[in-house]
Amino acid sequence: MKNIILSQSKLVVAAILLFAFLGVTNSCKKSSDTPGANEVYIENMAFNPKTITVAANTTITWTNKDGVAHTVTSATGLFDSGTISNNGVYSHKFTTAGTYSYICTIHPDMVGTVVVNAN
Repeated sequence: MKNIILSQSKLVVAAILLFAFLGVTNSCKKSSDTPGANEVYIENMAFNPKTITVAANTTITWTNKDGVAHTVTSATGLFDSGTISNNGVYSHKFTTAGTYSYICTIHPDMVGTVVVNAN
């Protein structure tokens, strides 16, 4: 009888720990893990999405979801966000069709592309 009570106690403790762990991990999730239309998230040391395609005259907004600063800097000098801190945003309106490559000047391995289609 004593062994049954001890086994049940261990089971209850394990269940409580499991539910506590699941509660903590779910509370740490972002409200939206996927960028919306015309949005790029800067997260996990990358641009997400890496390539975004929009129509001419569209404004794209980058949001820094990393704990470190980043930039959004055009390879041709067309746009430059300057330093974007955690939770900071930068927007740029693309008026001309073309393909625009950009990098984070702080972390040059971070690259992205904006493809702008004519209306």
